[in-house]
Amino acid sequence: MRITLAIACLAGLVAAGLAGGAVTPQITQTAIAGARLGRAPAAYRQALDGTGRWARGVPGNPGIPDNYARLVFGKAKVSVYFVDGTNRGALVTTWNKRYRTAAGVGPCSALERLKAAYGARLTPSKFNTIDGVVYAYTLGKNLIFASNNQSTVEVVGLYNGSDPKVLKPGGSLSYAGFITLSETRCS
Repeated sequence: MRITLAIACLAGLVAAGLAGGAVTPQITQTAIAGARLGRAPAAYRQALDGTGRWARGVPGNPGIPDNYARLVFGKAKVSVYFVDGTNRGALVTTWNKRYRTAAGVGPCSALERLKAAYGARLTPSKFNTIDGVVYAYTLGKNLIFASNNQSTVEVVGLYNGSDPKVLKPGGSLSYAGFITLSETRCS
């Protein structure tokens, strides 16, 4: 009887949360807009707007790194990057101001809002800190928030924080920082 009552109360709370406008965050440690790492292009087309176009390099530096190709989803404002020779997404970026984390932060958020929301959990990216100026912050194991202008989050990226070389030059974090800082910016 107590278990049944507890289950009924839990179900009521879940239903109330959904009815009260609870929103699932579009940016998490495992996906951006439903796009997870390690998928084939068809899975990204299914998760995002269905189209996508192929491009080489990155927007601000079309030839560097030249071993990356990207699948760009213009409506969703998401890019998925693939390392040459693989058919699996290695990095997902977004500049879509509608996409947010559970704390309500995403592209176009004030950098101060990002810092206030995450405090000490936010870490300056060692590859993107120059003369004490931080251009990108990491959150948890897999998210990076890029800001060339030092006032707003311009791009958020999802990278493989489990990469054994993640903290070394040429590892997933160094590429994630370079690419997110070169990506199309939120506007």
